[in-house]
Amino acid sequence: MDTRNDQRVAIATYLRSLAEWRLRKAEEYDRDARNLRSAAGLRELAAYIEGLPEDDLRVRRLREVAFTGDEFTPGQQAAYEAGRFRFHHAETRLDAFLDRVVELAEADVGEQGRFGGIMPPGDDPWG
Repeated sequence: MDTRNDQRVAIATYLRSLAEWRLRKAEEYDRDARNLRSAAGLRELAAYIEGLPEDDLRVRRLREVAFTGDEFTPGQQAAYEAGRFRFHHAETRLDAFLDRVVELAEADVGEQGRFGGIMPPGDDPWG
């Protein structure tokens, strides 16, 4: 796999950093099984994403809505759900979860800078 500017690697790196955070939380909470399960799941999800084809539609869509330069920077909803992967439900499927993260990342973009409601044409500083 060519790792230069590869969005799959950037997403996997982010997920592995979340896994490390979950491991620290597990230690903080006396080897909490939910945190350990989530950390293992996040590592599995990272490896799954790295193994996807370069032209995977979900990865391409995340590139459009959840990257700053070459870094994966999901918005609030997508980041929150990623951090909870398999925390409550051990059976969460990789493929279905990735689909959901894409939906949330798209929703995050739709909410950025929209706290004042819809503005008249030409008045939206974020448009």
